[in-house]
Amino acid sequence: MSLVCKIVVYTSDENFAKRVKENLGEEKFIIKVFDLFSDVVKSLQEELHDILIVETNFPNEVEGLLKVADNILYGIPIIVACDDKTFKVEEGNNSRFYFINKFSNAEEWLSLLKLVISENYLITL
Repeated sequence: MSLVCKIVVYTSDENFAKRVKENLGEEKFIIKVFDLFSDVVKSLQEELHDILIVETNFPNEVEGLLKVADNILYGIPIIVACDDKTFKVEEGNNSRFYFINKFSNAEEWLSLLKLVISENYLITL
């Protein structure tokens, strides 16, 4: 039995979307990419997803969007991929935010996903 992690990516940068798919491996994850946040919300309301990745140059520019996401996305863990080189975790009202450098390599991305899954989901077989 294998488990599939479903990820939604919010970005307008096609190169970032391609890099995420290459780093994570589409055979291990189901990845959907949207460039409009309204499409992200619609997708999350129609179908269960495990993780949201938000790409931005500066975390401050999406602060309002992250507050909205925290309140309407039902506690889904949110990875913020930005230019900041410092990894950090912040608690929201409903969601946990993980900040990572958007240029991190595949190993760093996979390590982060393992952390996100282990901290937010209880998996029993």
